Amino acid sequence: MINYFQTVKNIAIIMFIGLIIWFYKDWQFQKSENIRQTENMRQVRMSDSLRFSSQIVNSNELKDYLQYQNSDLLNNLSKEGVKTNRIKEIVSTNYVYRDTTYQVHKENKFTDSTKCLTIKGTINTDGSVSITDRKFNNKTDAVAYWERKQWSFLGIKSRFLGRKQMTAKVFNECGESQIIKIEKKEN
Repeated sequence: MINYFQTVKNIAIIMFIGLIIWFYKDWQFQKSENIRQTENMRQVRMSDSLRFSSQIVNSNELKDYLQYQNSDLLNNLSKEGVKTNRIKEIVSTNYVYRDTTYQVHKENKFTDSTKCLTIKGTINTDGSVSITDRKFNNKTDAVAYWERKQWSFLGIKSRFLGRKQMTAKVFNECGESQIIKIEKKEN
């Protein structure tokens, strides 16, 4: 009978220690999650004035971002065969340029627009053209993700069990762009 109580006591002590460890790990996780979310909200508030924000998101928040805030990018990724769970980083830039020099003319007005560029102006009686409004829009998304390196065995190419390698894709609405990200390595 004494062995039975000693065994129950030892099991209770082990369970209590496990419970304390579990609560401590959960507290650490909640603390780091609170710091991350606070920093993300600070970045969102600062993005209005700085025109830049950097956020750290978990996999569920990344899926929500792609589904609700950047569905065009999600469509481009699915066309290219990039799996969303392999994405490590997204750099998204939006370019809007607008030049509104206004001149008063009572001649024929015109608008020439494409998906990216809209030009409004007037055609003068002497055949000259006066531009009154130019607007350029472009959205660029650069996505960094990992994929398996392709290898060949007896002429059969496969990515199965290939070495992981980081790669990137750039999606532009208009034209082409080149994005260079430079990070300083701490010694």
